[in-house]
Amino acid sequence: MSGIFNLDWPDFPDRDYETWNPTRGAMLWAVEVCADRVRDEWLAGSLREIVDGGYGYFGLGFFTQQQAAEIVRVIRTDLKAATEAVQPIAEPRNALIHVMVDELIGMADRWVKA
Repeated sequence: MSGIFNLDWPDFPDRDYETWNPTRGAMLWAVEVCADRVRDEWLAGSLREIVDGGYGYFGLGFFTQQQAAEIVRVIRTDLKAATEAVQPIAEPRNALIHVMVDELIGMADRWVKA
């Protein structure tokens, strides 16, 4: 099954946004990485609830603009290294997860610049 991860803007609900459509497992893993690395304890707990619930839909619009920016910060700065740590790119079977993660990182970069 797939997951839906919207990179929308809490403070600008009418603005266009991008959607990342990885496997549900990849989406939940990315949210879990964010939960482990965000600085806001309340936000970390909320992200863990999403992971624990196995939800297939996630949106930055669920949070404040500041919390969304913190999630995006983790995606841009920590997600690639976290991916490499558990699924090294040198192993051919891991290529797809790296493609999916790179796609999300690119979306996060564009979110910051929008």
